[in-house]
Amino acid sequence: MKVLEGMHFGEAQLLAQGIENARYDSDLLLAEVLGVAQRDRLYLDLGRNLSKVEETDYQGLIRRRAAHEPLQYILKRQEFMGLSFRVDERVLIPRADSEILVEKWLEIVRQEEKQRQDPLIKVADLCTGSGALAISMVYYYPHAKVVGTDLSLAALDVARQNAERLGVAVQWRQGDFVNPIQGEHWDFIITNPPYVSAEDYSQCAPEIFCEPSMAFLGGLEGLDFYRRLSEEIRSLLNPQGKLLMEIGWNQAEAVSEIFQMKGFETQVFPDLAGRDRVILAR
Repeated sequence: MKVLEGMHFGEAQLLAQGIENARYDSDLLLAEVLGVAQRDRLYLDLGRNLSKVEETDYQGLIRRRAAHEPLQYILKRQEFMGLSFRVDERVLIPRADSEILVEKWLEIVRQEEKQRQDPLIKVADLCTGSGALAISMVYYYPHAKVVGTDLSLAALDVARQNAERLGVAVQWRQGDFVNPIQGEHWDFIITNPPYVSAEDYSQCAPEIFCEPSMAFLGGLEGLDFYRRLSEEIRSLLNPQGKLLMEIGWNQAEAVSEIFQMKGFETQVFPDLAGRDRVILAR
């Protein structure tokens, strides 16, 4: 099998199983096997013969992707905020939509920087998973003292590996939602909680079911974690503290109402596609 033949083979196998972006995925998997840094480099050597080992390895990866295993789990990585994170079946795969959480937080922090006497700020990232949010915040704003929490010890192991590899210091705590940060006061609390309703989850693409279900399921309506947070958040924030939450595209009104009924002001921010994605509560 030559490189070009491999590209056509992989694309055909994936298309047959209804995989979107079949050519892109097959090219990336072939580039991974051949040790090519960028898929575009494949086109410089289309006539090269794959070795038997390379061909076998490539076909194995194609079978995994054809079975709807997420590409990110096969490659063991996902880019987020310009950084490369290790991901596997222990953690939710970071999505580009979640970058708006970090970007909005950075915008607020930098706006308030001159008014703050102490540049050090305390931040808690609840449901941290791979640590993408927590690590990105420290990486781009080193004055932040960030704690990342998760119920899953396995997820925290992945987060620790990512922090070490990217050279940032984050404190990791295991526990259920807000429990690990009780009794403390925070300048910011950030969270991308489970917010998918039971009905929506049942209709998700097959790849979703390879990821930890606990990272998606937010109760019957997808609002359980927001309701719980609204009950407990006031005692956890400093007087000028703020809460930033990711939400589902159709949840802005419901989540805003939950927090407004507890006396919070809320503001909604869209993602790059113009869909409601983040709520600021203060």
